[in-house]
Amino acid sequence: MAAHRDSQRDVIDGRDRQASDSNCDAAIASHLRSARRSTARPLVSIVVPTYNGARFLREALDSLLAQTYENIEIILLDDASTDATSQVAAEYGDRIKYIRQPSNLGIYDNVNAGIALARGEFVATYHADDIYLPTIVQQQVEYLLAHPDVGAVFCSDIFVDAEGREYGRIVLPADVRGERPLNYPTVVNALLKHKNRFLVCPTAMVRAAVHRDVGVYNQSRYRNSSDLEMWLRIARRYPIAVLESHLMKYRHFHGNSSQRYHYLRTVPENFFMIMDEYLNLGARAVAAPQSLVSYEAHRSEDRLMAAISHYIKGELALGRRTLHDVRLSAIVSTPQVQRWRLLALSVGMWVLLRMPRLDALAHLMHERWHVRRPPAQTRHVQSGVASYQGQTR
Repeated sequence: MAAHRDSQRDVIDGRDRQASDSNCDAAIASHLRSARRSTARPLVSIVVPTYNGARFLREALDSLLAQTYENIEIILLDDASTDATSQVAAEYGDRIKYIRQPSNLGIYDNVNAGIALARGEFVATYHADDIYLPTIVQQQVEYLLAHPDVGAVFCSDIFVDAEGREYGRIVLPADVRGERPLNYPTVVNALLKHKNRFLVCPTAMVRAAVHRDVGVYNQSRYRNSSDLEMWLRIARRYPIAVLESHLMKYRHFHGNSSQRYHYLRTVPENFFMIMDEYLNLGARAVAAPQSLVSYEAHRSEDRLMAAISHYIKGELALGRRTLHDVRLSAIVSTPQVQRWRLLALSVGMWVLLRMPRLDALAHLMHERWHVRRPPAQTRHVQSGVASYQGQTR
């Protein structure tokens, strides 16, 4: 009988040990699965610079907090706003990290401060006046995880007006379609041919390690175009990519800094200074001849628009001087600009700048090119020819 009880106890003890071992194995497996999930879902730091952006801030923050990818931190960087930005930020409590600068730094130095605070493996720089679709973070993270050599990923954008109404969608140029990693020669040639109409700043997600490698934005030199110089700096060392999915709504026509920059601008666009620098740093060696022709056509268009601004302001002598920089041979040699329209404008301005200024005509020009109104109907905008001033807002 005792032997039977001992045998029974051994069986029970064996079952207990098996159960215990099974529970232990289950716990270990659960821990490993959790660790794998943690590794597969790296922290994303979303840096959101803002200055006097209270009007649209709630909509932007709400769209970021509604992301399907949950492992995020949102760093709102208030560049010494004088509006209700701080009150709006307070409504979100500990759901965001709110930083107020003691004095105005400018957008890219403000972003630099956010990058320094970011704890994530990936750093997204999104804007406080735009709207983000729920899967933008998830899709960008998945792309970076699937392509460990890619340093930064962007996406396509939807154009909306100040009230959030859609009026167009970007169509990527063929050169950068396919969501493949883009090497430096591809990026350079696409920029020369199309200008920067496909690397949309407020869609950028960059590896934190890449930011540490290439350095910060150089606002003191490149000012409002510091983002383009950053993308070129990254592209020289790492492939970059653009998702074809339209994952954010890019707000236009609400009087932001970019729109103010282009208003009656007569100096050359910063884009050309940056591209000229990189061409001189070696990019010319990878630039196709036709891309360089397209680039000069874009420069000529820029100078033609500057001559029109001189006319509007009554600066006829400066307009004539600026018009001398327009290269008609470049304009007629590329399909990347509206050739016949620009040729007609060039001839017309050559005549008008040699006549007394007509106030009524100058007013019409101002209305046509500098009073920004959204189109009446939605369009798919081909990056390159019709571009709404290259996404200027």
